[in-house]
Amino acid sequence: MNPKVSVVIPTYNRANRIGKCVECVLAQTFTDLEVIVVDDGSSDGTGRMLESEFGDRIRYYFQTNSGVSAARNKGIEEARGEWVAFLDSDDLWEKEKLEWQLKALQQYGSECGACYTDVRFMNHPETRTMFELAEGNYKHEGSMGVNTDVLRLLVLPGGAGMVVCPSSLLARKEALKKLGGFDLRLAYSQDSELMFRMAMTTHFCYVNRPLVLFDRSPVEERHVGVSSAWNKLEFFLQDSQLRLEGLMKVTESQPAAIRKLVRHQLGSIHNGWVNCHLEAGQYGRARAAASKAARLNLTFNVGMKWLLTWINPGLALRIVRRRESNRDAEFTV
Repeated sequence: MNPKVSVVIPTYNRANRIGKCVECVLAQTFTDLEVIVVDDGSSDGTGRMLESEFGDRIRYYFQTNSGVSAARNKGIEEARGEWVAFLDSDDLWEKEKLEWQLKALQQYGSECGACYTDVRFMNHPETRTMFELAEGNYKHEGSMGVNTDVLRLLVLPGGAGMVVCPSSLLARKEALKKLGGFDLRLAYSQDSELMFRMAMTTHFCYVNRPLVLFDRSPVEERHVGVSSAWNKLEFFLQDSQLRLEGLMKVTESQPAAIRKLVRHQLGSIHNGWVNCHLEAGQYGRARAAASKAARLNLTFNVGMKWLLTWINPGLALRIVRRRESNRDAEFTV
C-alpha cells in the first residue's frame, strides 16, 4: 500500500548534516510516510553515509549536479504518496509537523490543496518566527486557518513571500505534477514561483506553530554547486526578471491588484538593471532598462532616472551611488 505522505529531501554535499534531517522525518508522530533523498551530484560520500545509517528506510536517488529544482522534480516523479512534503537537507522539522498539517487539511477539506507552518530560524541571531516577521504584511489568526491572501505574499519572495517556506510546504502530489513541478530555468525563486502557480488553483491553509527549523547560515555555506552565484546582484536580477515575466503571463485571470503588484515588482527589477548598467558604463542599456521600468511602474524617481540616463548618465550614476551609500549607512547604525 502506498504511503499517505512522500517527503522529498534534495541534497548536495551535506554528508555531515543530512543525517539529522532524515532522522527528524523518521521521528515524525505521523508515520504513514516515505523518505525520498535526491542526491544532486554529491562528491563527499553522502550516498555511502545514507546507506550505512538508514539502509532501506529511505529511497535514495543520485543525479548529476543539476540544481535543487531538478532534484525536487525527481522526488515528485518518484513519490508514491497522496501528499508531498519538501525538506531541504540543512533544515529540520519538529516531530509533530506532519501531524498538525494533516489535521489542518482534514479540517478545511477540499478547499485547500496545500498547507504550510510557521518557521523558526537556526544558525542566525533572529529570534522572531517567520509569521512574526510577516505580521506587517499578513497576520495569521488562531492555531490553524486559511490564507486567502497568499498570492500577494508570493509575489515578494525573500520578503513577505517567505511566510511560505519550502521546507514547511505540504502539497497534493497530483497538483504538483499537473503544474509541471519546479521551473528548471529558475535558480533563486523557483519555490515561490511554483507556490504562486499553485495558489492560483487552490487555497493554502496554515498551522500557526513554528514546526520547521530553517537554516540561515551564511549564503556561501548554503548555496553551492549550480546555485553558488546566488548572492550576486546580476544573478538575482536575471532570475527575478524571468520569474516575474512568467507571472505576468499567468495572471491575466487574477484580480487587478495582483497584476498591478507583479508589474510594479518587474518595474523595480528593471530599475535595478539601470543601476547595474550605469556602473558598467553601458549607458544605452541603462536607458533601455529605464524605459522598461517607466512603462511598468512610472514614479517620480523612475521618471527622473530615465531622464538623466539620456541627458547626463554620469550624474545619474552619482545619485545612484549616493543613495546606495546612504542605505548602507542606515544598515550599519
